[in-house]
Amino acid sequence: TPMLVMSDVQSVSAGNLFTLILTKDGTLWGCGFNANGQLGDGTTITQLTPVMIMNGVASISAGNMHSLIVKTDSTLWACGNNYGGKLGDGTTTNRATPVQIATGVARASAGGSFSLILKGDGTLWGCGRNLYGSLGTGTTEDVLAPVQIMAGVAAISAGGAHSLIVKMDRTLWSCGLNQSGQLGDGSTIQRLIPVKIMDNVLEVSAGSAHSLVLTTTSIIYAFGNNDYGCLGDGTQQYHYVPFPINF
Repeated sequence: TPMLVMSDVQSVSAGNLFTLILTKDGTLWGCGFNANGQLGDGTTITQLTPVMIMNGVASISAGNMHSLIVKTDSTLWACGNNYGGKLGDGTTTNRATPVQIATGVARASAGGSFSLILKGDGTLWGCGRNLYGSLGTGTTEDVLAPVQIMAGVAAISAGGAHSLIVKMDRTLWSCGLNQSGQLGDGSTIQRLIPVKIMDNVLEVSAGSAHSLVLTTTSIIYAFGNNDYGCLGDGTQQYHYVPFPINF
């Protein structure tokens, strides 16, 4: 059952076996598994209670053993596992303390082995493992430092190996691994460049192999893997195109 961990919290992000916590005063805290330095406390020691990482933080995203941190000055910092270059520092070296990656960043999303970065000017950038086309660059080559993917972007979400992108015109685009239909394009074909899926989208959330979409009319759509009922339709049937969830 839920138990109290901290107070005065403004946001949290749950990664793979670790947790990031951002308090209202802009202080970042972390706890959990830390073998790759994903907590950013300068160690690789598992922390059973939250430890303070840094101040002046605006938003956070915990991925698969790596963390992305956007500070109040719009700089992006990263730490943890750097497989495929997902930290974006030009190397594949793990980092136990956060390193600065980019400036002018509005938000970031940490996926399985890749990262998406949305800048304040609406340009989308990405780095990391790209075997399935998760970055939308048109290739399957890994990217060690952020490269621009597209412009005119309003919202992003990085999943296990797929990306969901909402443009400023409220259209939804997706790319990457698609074996469970998580791209929502009606197929199971991986896409190396983003393809348009639907209109009137407000926000998105990409899971390991499924996707959730909130439209401008407050309707939630879901598609992809449904082995454990994560799509919420009362079945375990996969959906390859967006379908509305009825409450």
